[in-house]
Amino acid sequence: MWKNWLQLGRAQTWPATFLLIMTPFLQGQFTFIGMLALVLFTWFVHFASFGHNSLMDAAMMYDQKDPSKKDHPLISGKISLTAAHNVIHWSLCGLSIWAIILSVALSPNPLPSIISIFIWFVFGYAYNSGLSKESLIGFLPISICFTAMAGWGWFLSHWDLNPGGIIYLAYAFLTILYQTSWSGFIKEMQLRERSNILVRMGAKLDETFWGKKLLPGKSRFYAYLVKGSGLVLACLLCWLNFSLVRLVVLVLLGTVVIWLLYQTTRNRVYDRNRELKLMSLMEVATIFLPIPLMLGLLESAVLMVGGVAYFWVMNKILWGTPLFPKV
Repeated sequence: MWKNWLQLGRAQTWPATFLLIMTPFLQGQFTFIGMLALVLFTWFVHFASFGHNSLMDAAMMYDQKDPSKKDHPLISGKISLTAAHNVIHWSLCGLSIWAIILSVALSPNPLPSIISIFIWFVFGYAYNSGLSKESLIGFLPISICFTAMAGWGWFLSHWDLNPGGIIYLAYAFLTILYQTSWSGFIKEMQLRERSNILVRMGAKLDETFWGKKLLPGKSRFYAYLVKGSGLVLACLLCWLNFSLVRLVVLVLLGTVVIWLLYQTTRNRVYDRNRELKLMSLMEVATIFLPIPLMLGLLESAVLMVGGVAYFWVMNKILWGTPLFPKV
């Protein structure tokens, strides 16, 4: 049963939430106790918020139409909607109080920290509760949600936003914007969701002798704009905290991002499993990129190696694959 609950909360992707918050927190003044508290808090808030997304998609009958979700515990009936509603919603209520307590205890300036919590939770609720499926710009509230989450991490150890903080928050916004409005829609191209903005930009699936072929059309220029802007911001972060090691990291990880951008925007035979692998690699490279540009080499190595190890092991346990979940 524990495995089903961890699948519901997409526990394997916890490093994405953890690193988004922990990176700006560690860049400022912090305490060891605060760091341990954030490790615990981010795991539970990730479970509850991603579980909320899965719960609402199932409760509103969206996932019943998606054949790739047949193994999901809410669709297979391994977890009831009643149990999920009680666990997820009560957890979110408790976590909101916990977040406020952490803000008051850790932040040198609690007001902007608490404002960040408010924006984070409200926009996340709106996205999970239907905007992700019903609005053409549903990707905006979740991008704002994660930006506020990064802002919360920043204000837990900073008094105000300096240029580095502004750049990091903008980078976080573009990272989630790409994941939801490009990668997420490419993943679900076969469902023809009304919120898929890429279709409006000319992306389509064509039937061929070899199977379905993905033709991104003009939508690829949207991907270039979003991911290219993120790389420019990464360059600015490197410039603000310049060292030769950081420049090498920028070049190496930037090259990986550019290669993956090419792979995910070219015309190709559509293989959903391959798309999921490329999306996972792009997400890892993009999330990792600002860490060594903001933190020391040792802290960065611990965070990145630990994040990859956790993701690989947990994904293998929960879904039987090292790189991507089945649903």
